[in-house]
Amino acid sequence: MMRKLGARHNTIQGTRYTFIVLCILLTGFMLRFNNLSQRSLWTDEFFTFFESTGHGLDIKNFLDNISSQQTPKLLTAREFKVFLKPDLDKSFKDVSQGLLYTDTHAPLYFWIMHLWIRVFSDNILTVRLFSLLMGMISVFLSYKVCAHLFTKNAALFSALFTSISAFSVRYAQEARPYALIIVLGLSSWWFVLRFQKQNRNSDAICFIIFNCLGFYAHYFYLFIAVSLFAYFTIANYRDKARLDKFYLAFLLSLLFFSPWAILLILKGYKFYLVEWLFGYPGFHIKLYYLFRGISRYILISSASKGLLSFLFLSGLLLFAYIGIRAYKEILTRYLKETSFCLVMFLVPLLGMFCMDIVQQGALLRQERFWTFAFLGFIPLAGYFLDSGFSKTKPAVYLVIILMLISSFTVSKLQFGPAPKYASTWINKESQGVVSAVIVYNIRSVVFSQSYYLDDDIYLIPVSDQGQLDNVVKAVSGFADKLFIARHYHHSDASLMNKAFLDTKELGEGFKFETEIKMDDISVSEFIK
Repeated sequence: MMRKLGARHNTIQGTRYTFIVLCILLTGFMLRFNNLSQRSLWTDEFFTFFESTGHGLDIKNFLDNISSQQTPKLLTAREFKVFLKPDLDKSFKDVSQGLLYTDTHAPLYFWIMHLWIRVFSDNILTVRLFSLLMGMISVFLSYKVCAHLFTKNAALFSALFTSISAFSVRYAQEARPYALIIVLGLSSWWFVLRFQKQNRNSDAICFIIFNCLGFYAHYFYLFIAVSLFAYFTIANYRDKARLDKFYLAFLLSLLFFSPWAILLILKGYKFYLVEWLFGYPGFHIKLYYLFRGISRYILISSASKGLLSFLFLSGLLLFAYIGIRAYKEILTRYLKETSFCLVMFLVPLLGMFCMDIVQQGALLRQERFWTFAFLGFIPLAGYFLDSGFSKTKPAVYLVIILMLISSFTVSKLQFGPAPKYASTWINKESQGVVSAVIVYNIRSVVFSQSYYLDDDIYLIPVSDQGQLDNVVKAVSGFADKLFIARHYHHSDASLMNKAFLDTKELGEGFKFETEIKMDDISVSEFIK
């Protein structure tokens, strides 16, 4: 009789846990689907379009030719948009060549999207759906990893944290590789933990696969790999046989990545010259972004002041209070597991901090790079929330509510220069007249600006003051309105715009009319 009651109790418990997990997954899906296709594509997402479609090298040659002309050829937005469309003649080889010779990105995400776009289409919703899918898988993996480290209850809160974290939601809504990186990272260290516990060859093989794919997904996956290497070496230094097997698996994962690494070396890849990462001095600024980044795992505010900003700040302090109350307990009961999480969390941050100091970089300032440390934070957050729930339920409820609000509103925030609304304004102002738009000659500016413009509006990229003057002369004979669109990078405004485009005096009969600013894009309108 007692056995039957025990079995029935376990069945009820299992059903309850399954129901809670499904509710967490459903909540995560709803948050990630919210405003998924309405928000404008932004600058970096256009890299996904033209690199995944195999047009990367074509675009480089096309814009290089424009740069060499005294007066750039007058083309309409329609003629630029063809580079953002799938082409059945393009192959994985074209995608790879575009990345090798025109970009700094690892290839896996773009290979996947090359196939994804062909199968599903190239509209905004379907292109972003892949990241949404990765985001949902990361919620499930958060549960599995935390259950392996701590308890089932902590695992539920870990899955809930990933499900409603504004940081996690944000990158599951972007057509970029960061949601994929979270999945590959969580998978790698889940199999490392399983291998450490059970010493099964199948887990070692799975680690080889996911660790290798991580390198193919992003070069900074090195931070995650180094974290795993450091942890496993320290935690298993007495078990030479297991350690040797892990080293072999790690080496094999690097070996399978070596074909692409060799191509990079032969091409002459110089990472230290990537301008949007390096050249930003200021030690105190780096410290500020170090602490700011951690807070954004929990809450991202759309307001710099006001009631919502105050509530979010209160939520961060409340989460810190919950964590402080739980830290003695977690260190006492799960010292080894906590050490693992801290290594996974701190090694990427220290790596980026050191690179920022040595190279005067802006890695910590770039929110997306916090993805690599996010993995280690997930199980800790799950344990803190679980511990807090048993002691101060109202505090945990309030944090969860604020996280839900933050994640719901974060889908309306833009990552960077996003041309949808600026282009819509230009389209409206151009109705019934001949118009031309001038932008600085950078791929991410030219093609993002073309995407939302009406097909018949002229779009002219310029590289210097001389080209600008010649273009104004060329269009003065037939254009009624002229627009100058300036895109501003978060790290440095000069990366996407040059000072000569800030002019309010064009000559040739054009008079400055008005200027609008939205989503990191400023547009000046000139009329005859």
